[in-house]
Amino acid sequence: MLISQSEWARQQGFTRQYVSKLVARGLVRLVDGKVDTVQAEVALEAIREPAREPQRKVITAPTPAPVAVSPPQPTPAPMPPPPQPARPVLSLDLPGGPAGDLPTLLLKARIKSEIKRASLLEIREKVETGKLVDADEMHAAAFNRGRAVRAAWEAWPNRVSGPLAAELGVEMRTMRLTLERFVREHLLELTGMEREHDE
Repeated sequence: MLISQSEWARQQGFTRQYVSKLVARGLVRLVDGKVDTVQAEVALEAIREPAREPQRKVITAPTPAPVAVSPPQPTPAPMPPPPQPARPVLSLDLPGGPAGDLPTLLLKARIKSEIKRASLLEIREKVETGKLVDADEMHAAAFNRGRAVRAAWEAWPNRVSGPLAAELGVEMRTMRLTLERFVREHLLELTGMEREHDE
């Protein structure tokens, strides 16, 4: 499967610059400017397991010659075991050091990428289903709604005091002042209830 370098880097949790280094070193080959995912996965596995049997055979040191031609001794001292061949290390100039740390770096980057992707998908789903809304917008909408309701309540005594005064046979000014007093007291009660609810 052929995909772009950026897409492959995103899937693996790499940076685009790191993929460019792999391509420049010939570890990942491009086909028409795109990454062959099968070949790239094989190359990554080879990096994760740098020491393989054929490599050990190539660099195995022969038995030291002096051991075979040394003259017999009356009381030969035990010979030390031959030195073990050095384990080949492939250096890729990574920020974390030699390639021995590469599996850990890849795993951490992959885990971090998957956690971030899952979080973004969860947030997007909640936004699309209406379960998650912007907090600032909700506070502004609630404030504007409360201000409109309060303004309507404060205007109500002046609007109904005339008809009520005529119906009850009292002076309109007295009716308006009485209604305004009761409305103010009621609004103060509502304000106290809101504060208790917030606490």
